[in-house]
Amino acid sequence: MNRAVALVVGTFLLVGCCLAGPLLLLTTVNDECAPAATTSVASSQPAGQWNAGQLANARTIVSVGAERRIPVRGQIIALATAMQESGLRNLAGGDRDSIGLFQQRPSQGWGIPAQIGDPVYAAGKFYDKLATIRGWQTMPLTDAAQAVQGSALPNAYAKWEDDATALAQQLGADPGSATDCPAAPAGTADAVKRNPDGSWPDEGCTIRPDPTTDSGCLTPRTWHLVQQAEAAGFPEPGCYRVDDHGEHPKGRACDFMMTSGGEAFGAKKARGDAMAAWAVANADRLGLKYVIWFRRIWTRSEGWHAYNNPFGGDDPSGWHTNHVHISVE
Repeated sequence: MNRAVALVVGTFLLVGCCLAGPLLLLTTVNDECAPAATTSVASSQPAGQWNAGQLANARTIVSVGAERRIPVRGQIIALATAMQESGLRNLAGGDRDSIGLFQQRPSQGWGIPAQIGDPVYAAGKFYDKLATIRGWQTMPLTDAAQAVQGSALPNAYAKWEDDATALAQQLGADPGSATDCPAAPAGTADAVKRNPDGSWPDEGCTIRPDPTTDSGCLTPRTWHLVQQAEAAGFPEPGCYRVDDHGEHPKGRACDFMMTSGGEAFGAKKARGDAMAAWAVANADRLGLKYVIWFRRIWTRSEGWHAYNNPFGGDDPSGWHTNHVHISVE
């Protein structure tokens, strides 16, 4: 806990009846979902079999499924399909006019090439079609995948079921769960002050120094966010940075680290999912402008959508796969 925040915080337990993979960025929870402590799931498949790009694509597939509340079984079907079609690679081409992770074809109505080449879009289209297949939840995996894909090799997906199940486990899903539930937000935050007309007061960077970095400054709304996040049990953030673009040098943004190196996995990933869900659920009460987590960005006007990393490359910080970024109005 930040030494400048005089708050007594109880132990935080990540909740949700299961962790349905990355990016469980939802603000509602099924009534049947009861709180439970998180546990790591063992896997027989080493993550090292997949390179960084393949793992990133797999996380996208699982995260899109989780965001759409697709059961873990559906996420495994999607992973197995992408393993067969592209080897979890976002291919620029393929058989005839096939493109992307799922080798979807513009001529068959999957979208234009630029859309299909976006893993988030491609995964979403796969799940859209899967959801139309009656009884897919109880079909053999290869039959469900074939019903979506219409492949010339209808039985080819079966050989990937074990690998897809193991990878889903590594990414935080629990295929043995009785239900598939989103991570629950960690309670309601205290509301920040507003003007009588409901607008946000103009604020300067007046909290000096920023208690999270002992330098620079924060606005009162940002400081309120820090206090509320710590009260909810989330990790201590770093906020003010002078050598940065965007909101950090204005004292209006904080980064909440989920891991100190590389991308967040397992319980650390799930904790980031929970924090992002909590932030969005409390956006109006906290006066939030946007939230970025795991290659996705939430804004008031568009909700969650794909994040375009202005720096490019594979750095986890640039893609916000090791920290939740929150900016306030």
